[in-house]
Amino acid sequence: FGVTLITKSANVLRDLDLFEEINSKAKCVIQMTLTTYDEELCKKIEPNVSTTKERVEALKILRDEGIPTVVWLTPILPFINDTEGNIIGILNYCKEAKVFGIICFGMGLTLRDGNREYFYSQLDKKFPKLKERYIREYGNNYVANSGNDKKLMGLFHEFCERNGIVHDNEAIFNYLGLFEGKDISKQLSFFDEV
Repeated sequence: FGVTLITKSANVLRDLDLFEEINSKAKCVIQMTLTTYDEELCKKIEPNVSTTKERVEALKILRDEGIPTVVWLTPILPFINDTEGNIIGILNYCKEAKVFGIICFGMGLTLRDGNREYFYSQLDKKFPKLKERYIREYGNNYVANSGNDKKLMGLFHEFCERNGIVHDNEAIFNYLGLFEGKDISKQLSFFDEV
């Protein structure tokens, strides 16, 4: 049986030997979330996870060991990390790590009831006065898309196309869901023990 998992932690490498063993017989895919190119901003909005650079280094090690990787480019926070520089930086990291694909549902985030209140309380702590802008712009909408969504999505698709990175979500999910065993059979000789 194959396996796929999604994480924000470079500690995934602690199980590298297990992933290699699985990948030698079936498919093992590690998925990693990347949202913020700037390390200081990453630490501010994702304080309890591996930094972006640490995650990218893990992706490179997985690549070097022949384990396919997929990046989740989500969520992108309007007015915080929805910039061209941020997206290009992340995409260049993905190119360096030779990821199989990048999942992106758009440049924005979803705010469910309950989550919205927590998100707004964090905005108050880390980005004073930004909550008011979110309320004006999005109200109680479930989806908060960046005003830069169209431009950034165009940049995203063009970059991926140019660099051979799969960027069609359906194609990536089909890839993730297909677990074919690898043909590891070998011809026995007359003297091999069975």
